[in-house]
Amino acid sequence: MHKKRFSTLSRQLLVALLSCGGLVGQPKPAQAQAQTAPYVIDLGEQALAVPTRTFYIKQVLDGRTSRAGIGTVRRGMGNVAQRAELKPTVATALQALLAQQLPARPTDQPVLALVRALHVQEDITFSNEQASDAVALDFYLLDDLGNAHFALATSETVRSKGLETTARHPRQLAQALQACLTQLAGANWASVAAQPGHPVAELLGARPAAGPAYPILTDSLRPAGFYRTFLDFRNNSPVTSPALLVVPERVLGKGWADVSTYTPYLQEPDGARGAPLRGAWGFSDGRQVYIYHHKRYWQLARQGSSFGFVGPGAADPGAMSTAGALGGLAGAAIAAASTSGRPTDYTLDLLTGRVSTLADDERPAVPDTVLLHVYCRKSSLGPKPEPVYLNGALVGQLAENQTFTIAYTDHVKEVRLRLGSRMGRELVLQPDFLAPVYVRAGRYPDDETKAPLEVVPAKVGVFDLRFIKPGKPAE
Repeated sequence: MHKKRFSTLSRQLLVALLSCGGLVGQPKPAQAQAQTAPYVIDLGEQALAVPTRTFYIKQVLDGRTSRAGIGTVRRGMGNVAQRAELKPTVATALQALLAQQLPARPTDQPVLALVRALHVQEDITFSNEQASDAVALDFYLLDDLGNAHFALATSETVRSKGLETTARHPRQLAQALQACLTQLAGANWASVAAQPGHPVAELLGARPAAGPAYPILTDSLRPAGFYRTFLDFRNNSPVTSPALLVVPERVLGKGWADVSTYTPYLQEPDGARGAPLRGAWGFSDGRQVYIYHHKRYWQLARQGSSFGFVGPGAADPGAMSTAGALGGLAGAAIAAASTSGRPTDYTLDLLTGRVSTLADDERPAVPDTVLLHVYCRKSSLGPKPEPVYLNGALVGQLAENQTFTIAYTDHVKEVRLRLGSRMGRELVLQPDFLAPVYVRAGRYPDDETKAPLEVVPAKVGVFDLRFIKPGKPAE
């Protein structure tokens, strides 16, 4: 074990030293291109178990504000960032997993799962990586008329540490998903059915400006105590015994004026200060609430429909990667220099419990319409037009050197595009509604191993359309 670790660190040290000396060449174009391709997380081999369930997931909808990927992973020695995705879409991937692992039974209640958040992330520390996978799902009971009755809002985050963590995301996403489903297992379906019903189409769209009515936002009183988990905090349900004694300590340094950290101690029966509180998500002193972040407790402040706080800035990933490769005194010096001591504003996401530097008001609103540019370059199809179908309906004709645009407005249904009669080879995608989508007819539409339609990067689509005359959709 020690020999293997020593060998790994030795290789890292060699690469780091060669890189610093300029002896390692730049990546070849093919290598650089490979690093920009999305990293696909496959859930097909994961197992789910909810022994006490009385439901099945009939439908999955993607209700995230932005549907552009599911986060970022870091690959290779240089910890190169790659966008992560579920294929073909988040809703389709989850639906396939749930249908296989939790099939419908005669007495099960039909439930719709609305994805509010699904995010993967890898943070680099001096000695290892931390992989985190967050899932937030709203569950709705579906009645015979197709209306949805709200049942439960759930969220779960799974974390782990290691030298290389990218391969852990499928298992951790499944664990987070299972935790959300387990919370639904105890639902009182008669009570849920008595809730107002809503058409499914109304469930999607931008996050309400006022935010969900979580108890931590709406309750007039905040009991003193400690929060074991993020959900304890969101539900305004701390553990109230034993009582806490809180000791503040001012943060010294430039820019840290009026900022303190707080150390909570367990109060002994005689009123004396006992051991410090350990292992808690956060705590309340009866007036203010606090979160544990970077080994200290920081005061949370209300920010619209969420909370935020001021804490230390994160380390630079590139520098931390180099520090980890070098190790020893040299690595420690790099790590110390790369860790930001500047105060940084953080936002707590009340859907997932995830802390980030992205403020609520910076999250993009979801437009009503996304443009789908469907086109064909020369020598792809031939001069004879072929019909294009969107979700089973004819929307246009396409031949070589032609293009047309579809204004797509349905936030509920995934996009299913089919070229001609190729029934089993549809292009399935979930647009994020934040940017146009460019769909190109493949160069070999008659090759059964290749998709006749494909999504291409925006820069490729923009370049191709410069040489194509616009066409008109079919009537």
